[in-house]
Amino acid sequence: MKKILKWTAIVLGGLIGLALLTGLVLYPSGKEKLSRSYPNIPVEKVNIPNDSAAVSDGRHIAIIWGCTKCHGEALSGMLLTDDPLLGTIPATNLTSGNGGIGGSYADVDWIRAIRHGVKPDGRVEIFMNDYSTMSDQNLGDLIAYLKQIPQVNTNYPAMQYGPIVPLAPVVGIYTPAAELMDHSATRSADPAPGATLGYGKYLFAICTECHSATLAGKLENWRQEDFVRALRTGVLPNGKPINPAMSSKTFSEMNDTELIALWLYLQSLPPLNSRK
Repeated sequence: MKKILKWTAIVLGGLIGLALLTGLVLYPSGKEKLSRSYPNIPVEKVNIPNDSAAVSDGRHIAIIWGCTKCHGEALSGMLLTDDPLLGTIPATNLTSGNGGIGGSYADVDWIRAIRHGVKPDGRVEIFMNDYSTMSDQNLGDLIAYLKQIPQVNTNYPAMQYGPIVPLAPVVGIYTPAAELMDHSATRSADPAPGATLGYGKYLFAICTECHSATLAGKLENWRQEDFVRALRTGVLPNGKPINPAMSSKTFSEMNDTELIALWLYLQSLPPLNSRK
């Protein structure tokens, strides 16, 4: 028994030492990915309206595209984590209050940050989701809303990584969106809103943060009304509560047209057992 314990300790110690050594080697590479600069991003022109209808639509977009999930309902940011392993990671205050960026961002800065995941100085927006497929109209309305949200003063601590976060992009767990997208890709025409498959395909970008197209296979025995009700109420057809992320305001904010369009797209995907 003593020999077994001895060799177990030796093996575990060796594995721990190897893991630490690997971490030390990969850490600088990961930090480089998280601090990468994109100084020459071609920023396209987008019409930014200022009427009340556009601002109202922009608020709707901020909710269903998940802006409020990280930046809070007032979009004044929040402290996402303050953990020894993950580090101190605040979500940015988007208002023009003290500690916010709203007062210093021009239209071009908003477009670059939202659509390309890059800050005005060229540095990558590390934890920004991929909004590169957002239509010009939706993006313009969203920016119109962001430019008039009430000021909120905040004083979050500066971002500081723990030992784990810089390793994530190196081992393929997480990569900033700016590194994955084609920043000079030709943009498609804005999709026409409606209860259509095409509009549902556009809206599915909202779901890809957590889901792939395999989500459709989990809905094979659902009806359209089941899908709409589940996302609206947070309750599955079998009466069980849906995942808290799915029952958030993000999906309860979506109107029937958007939910039906999303359903139609998911139903257009081939069954799991027919995919290769």
